Amino acid sequence: MADSEFFGLELLYKTVENSIQTKSDVLIAIVHWYLIRNSFRNVGIGDDKTLSDTEESSELLPDGWNSNPHSYALRYVNNGQLYILHGIDSEGTMIANLLQVKTLNVSNTTFEIENTVKALKGPATSLIADLPVVLDRVRQQLLVPVFESNKKDSETQTAKEKGKIEPDPLLQRPSIGSTFGPGLLGRSDPLGVGNVGRGDLDPFGGRGGGMIFEPPGGFNPLGNLRLPGPAGNIPGARFDPFGPIVGNNPRRFRNPDPDPDHMPPPGYDDMFM
Repeated sequence: MADSEFFGLELLYKTVENSIQTKSDVLIAIVHWYLIRNSFRNVGIGDDKTLSDTEESSELLPDGWNSNPHSYALRYVNNGQLYILHGIDSEGTMIANLLQVKTLNVSNTTFEIENTVKALKGPATSLIADLPVVLDRVRQQLLVPVFESNKKDSETQTAKEKGKIEPDPLLQRPSIGSTFGPGLLGRSDPLGVGNVGRGDLDPFGGRGGGMIFEPPGGFNPLGNLRLPGPAGNIPGARFDPFGPIVGNNPRRFRNPDPDPDHMPPPGYDDMFM
């Protein structure tokens, strides 16, 4: 990373160098500089989530920014939106998160403090063990997730404002001539075997018979029962189990098709009818 990438870091660090007390202070000061470099401006300390028009913004860290040992809360504004940076030194690990107040989008990153910060005093670019890596982590894990979420929220809101509504696939009903695949509904089934039971599954279609049907495929002498043909049948359709022809079943010598009276009229066995 070229020296120009650190422009302003040395000057900013000089403004807070005398107030630096811990290595976690150094990390927060570096993160602050990177936010300033990316058009953020500080509007004070704390976690107040309201932003008034009278608040002054600054490139500098505010008075009292590190008055609470190992815990930080800094407020920033960017493009009219309020952000809050929290930092906690938890047993040698710096945990930092950035909250976008309006959308509540939040991101976070962590650093091992002793392995990251080499010293409290000296040139700012030499205080961090590998400054380019640290800054890249701040960008990738702290800034990018929040701004990507904001971009998606903005695109979604724009689509709603334009009245763009995605169709619900559960509300879509295919037309009569639609192709569903081999052996199912549609004109790709020239024999019409796939239309059996369609009337019950698609009452508005106006084609096909009921759910009780003779399966296509012909008579199977080995199993003595009708089998579905290679085209299959409609998922969800019910099959009339007329059973195998065995023993003294009188239907053995009759047409193996289901009896024409396999569905007797209502009240058939009612002696009072």
